[in-house]
Amino acid sequence: MAPLLKEQKLNIDVDTFIDFLAHYSSKDWIYPTAIHRKLKYDIKDIYDALETLREAGYIEQYLEIYCPICQRYTGQYYKTIGEVPEEVYCENCDEEIINPLEHASVIYRVL
Repeated sequence: MAPLLKEQKLNIDVDTFIDFLAHYSSKDWIYPTAIHRKLKYDIKDIYDALETLREAGYIEQYLEIYCPICQRYTGQYYKTIGEVPEEVYCENCDEEIINPLEHASVIYRVL
């Protein structure tokens, strides 16, 4: 995995990034914002690295809806934009999330 990322010339310390990802197990969710908070890398660089790993088949991409009312993720995951329903209700506060695609975040799941 590390040689694959080193070929991309990313603006991150690849070894530190891989060490951080080693804490994840199969079926775990990876939140790019969590990596950003912990490692302080630019979020674009994190997404670039994760997309490289996705293309190589290590992880898969999903969308998760963030509730603008209670400021929490809904816990509902979608593989494509087309799967996101027009009506989404937050499981945390029971409020309807208007225009859920505007509140979608890209996250990843370890294969």
